[in-house]
Amino acid sequence: MSLGILGRSFLPAITLVALLQGCGGGGGGTTYPMPAITDIDGAATASGNAGSGFIVDGSGFGTLSGMGTTTGYTVDFRDATTNSVVATADYAGSGWTGNYIKAVVPNSGLTVGTTYKVTVTTPGGTSNAVSFLLVASVAFSPSTIAWASTSGLPMAIQGFPTMIAPISVTSGSTTTTTTHIYTFGGNTAASGASGASSANVAAVYSNTINDGTNGTTAGTLAGAWKTETNALPAGRGFAAGALANGFNSHVSGSGTVYVLGGLDATGTATSTVYYASLASDGSVGTWATTTALPEARYAFGAVIFRGHLYVAGGNDATSTPTATVYSAQINSDGTLGTWSTTLLSLAAPVAYHQLVATGGVLYVLGGTSTAAVDPTLATQSAASVPDVYYNSINPDGTLAGTSWTANPNKLKKAVEKNTVIAIGTDVLASGGLYSGSPGSTEEQYSTQSTTDASLGAFNGATGSNTISGTAGGYNFFNHSASLYVDPAGHPHVMILGGQTVGTTPTAVENGVWYMK
Repeated sequence: MSLGILGRSFLPAITLVALLQGCGGGGGGTTYPMPAITDIDGAATASGNAGSGFIVDGSGFGTLSGMGTTTGYTVDFRDATTNSVVATADYAGSGWTGNYIKAVVPNSGLTVGTTYKVTVTTPGGTSNAVSFLLVASVAFSPSTIAWASTSGLPMAIQGFPTMIAPISVTSGSTTTTTTHIYTFGGNTAASGASGASSANVAAVYSNTINDGTNGTTAGTLAGAWKTETNALPAGRGFAAGALANGFNSHVSGSGTVYVLGGLDATGTATSTVYYASLASDGSVGTWATTTALPEARYAFGAVIFRGHLYVAGGNDATSTPTATVYSAQINSDGTLGTWSTTLLSLAAPVAYHQLVATGGVLYVLGGTSTAAVDPTLATQSAASVPDVYYNSINPDGTLAGTSWTANPNKLKKAVEKNTVIAIGTDVLASGGLYSGSPGSTEEQYSTQSTTDASLGAFNGATGSNTISGTAGGYNFFNHSASLYVDPAGHPHVMILGGQTVGTTPTAVENGVWYMK
């Protein structure tokens, strides 16, 4: 799985060649510019798995189009020591322009866990080399999902973001990577309790995830959760969160975490964006504020793609769902640039939905358009939808489509307050409020993205393939979810906290479950 783009090819991994246009032709005496790479995927260190798409940014590449034979135009993966070409990437003919190239990681010839040097060669010469880490391809099958519990949270919470961060420390010639997981704030009130929307906390918790070595079980937590010294500056519930690091941006060090918007300790929606750096030991640094959202909002999603942070939908200060979409560039020091307010709005206002970015495409799934829905309420609203919309992202961060495309396949049921995780080319939806919940047949279901960016039909898991169908499990909504991929390429979705649906009274949970 790519640490920057969750791997999906831009086009099928076949070699598409092109004719030269706009580069001075091929006659004698033509002067070609020297190609230069700025970055790959808007990151300081690119990464991806075999067959996944990536974008090379830079200048002097030339413009290729058509289906003719092109000699001397290549995107090469080189041995970091010898500089010899190990493999050459395929590329889409319409995706090679003067300042960016859409290419596909070679399916053979490369070794997982190895960092290569990527160069662009044209008749003008060979560019500078940029590091590219090949990661394991994710092997996911919904028919074999199995769940188990691991170390519970110190507090029963719901409506909070979770982030997973790989942190590497180099000592001499040895680099050790430890994967950390964090939770930020949250809400502690049971469904419909008096003042429920105000019961928001500032606590930040962390743990480490076992990678399967030294006798550990991959995906489990290493021990008890730690309460971070640096809590959020104020209580936040139903906020969005994101992690920027060298694999999806130009942020240096171990990465920067963001907590955006949310309800404060009075139940008021906020536009504040908090950010903090992660230290080499995994601890969370001092919090500061960066560019605030253009408007207050909560119960919305946030994702990072190629150095830009995107948010979409959510409730505004009057608890009314919105359709607006904003993006901001992530600076190398972790601050955010000015939010762009000109991105195409969603097809309809929505909150308590899910926002996912994979393969250069934004997906919005489910949610509700009902205003003033209590964020803790365990009753599904009448305006929940099963709808799925998507829009591709241009290399400059804008949206490609003039409208959001309605996916031909909807979610299995109208749902809100659930989670959706992208696992390679697959998408896994978990929990939430839906017709008939609790019910294990719709608790877990998944689909796979296709070459035209749409999602296929959703298929459900049943019985022991669900958390509610596992001993000690529960039916959950308002939970948090994250994805850890172990060194062997096995995905471990983690479901944390949330609230139980189908019990009287409902209860906020501290449970943590992982996909084995």
